[in-house]
Amino acid sequence: MPHVILHHSDLDALGLTPDRLVDAVFHGMEASELFDPNDIKVRVVPVSHYRNGRNNYSFIHAEARIMPGRTPAQKAAMSDLVLSAVQALDTPVASITVEVSDIDRACYAKAVTQESGVTLKA
Repeated sequence: MPHVILHHSDLDALGLTPDRLVDAVFHGMEASELFDPNDIKVRVVPVSHYRNGRNNYSFIHAEARIMPGRTPAQKAAMSDLVLSAVQALDTPVASITVEVSDIDRACYAKAVTQESGVTLKA
């Protein structure tokens, strides 16, 4: 935990690679100091069909799903760090948004295999 899902328009048109975007968001999350870096997961989901207003502008949307327990101020600071990290990529993207939501612990399930290299905590 956390899981960050990045939805985005055409990165090639923005002069970005998925790796640069993932690394920027990872480092923004890491800078928050709210999570063990080994627990941060960042994934990209390219969106090929979308409508953003009349001009259908470019976008990057980061959705951070975290376990409850952080204060609103901590979540706001984390959002600002991720936003700043993406802005620092100096891309002509029209809209960058960051959303943080708490996962309902009672409805979350997880299974990790030994091959993943992840150490499970009790």
